[in-house]
Amino acid sequence: RQLAYVSFESQKAVVWVQDLSTGERRMVANFRGSNSAPAWSPDGQRLAVTLSQDGPSQLYTMPATGGTPVRLTRSNAIDTEAVYAPDGRHIYFVSDRGGGPQIYRTAISGESAERITFDGNYNISPAVSPDGKLLAYVTRRGRAFKLMTLDLAGGTPRALTDTQHDESPGFAPNGRLLVYATRADGSDVLMTTTLDGKIKTRLITTGADMRE
Repeated sequence: RQLAYVSFESQKAVVWVQDLSTGERRMVANFRGSNSAPAWSPDGQRLAVTLSQDGPSQLYTMPATGGTPVRLTRSNAIDTEAVYAPDGRHIYFVSDRGGGPQIYRTAISGESAERITFDGNYNISPAVSPDGKLLAYVTRRGRAFKLMTLDLAGGTPRALTDTQHDESPGFAPNGRLLVYATRADGSDVLMTTTLDGKIKTRLITTGADMRE
C-alpha cells in the first residue's frame, strides 16, 4: 500500500514514503549527507536505509513513519543496498569492506556481518526469495553484468540470463519468478524469468526505457 523511494527534488538524496491510494506522501529521511536505498521490513513498520550522516555510507533502521535512525553497521567501508530477510531478523546488504563489493548478512541487532557471496569480485543488488532459501543478485563478469541465484543453504551460483546489462532483481510474491531490468535491442527493458532461467518474458512497454 506504500512506496518508499529516493527523490533529488531538493538537490540531495532524500527518502520519501507515498501512499499508493491517496498519493499522500511524507519525508522520512532527510539527514545530513545522503539518504538512500530504503527497504521495507516484512511487517511494514520499519525501513532500512543508507545514510552518510556520520561519515561513510552505513546502514540504519528507522520507523517507516519517520523518526530517529538506529545505526546497524559500523565499518570503514561503504555499506548499502539493504534488504530484509523474510524472517525480519536479518538484513542482507552490499559492502566493499573486503576490497570489492560483496553481499553480507547481519542480524538486525547489529551483530558482526557474515559474507555470503564469494564467487567473483563484484556482487551487488541482493534480493531474497519469500521462503528465505534463495538469493538473487547481480555479478560482474568482465564487462557484463549478469543475474545470478544462490541457494543459501549451500551450492554454487547459477547464471540465469544471456544478456549483458542485468540489474535490480526482485522476486514475485509467490517466489516462482524473478523480475529484473536489462538492456535488449538498444532499449532498457524489464524482464521476468523462471528460477531455472528457462522461460523469460519481456514486459510490454510503450518504448520508453524502464529500469529498477
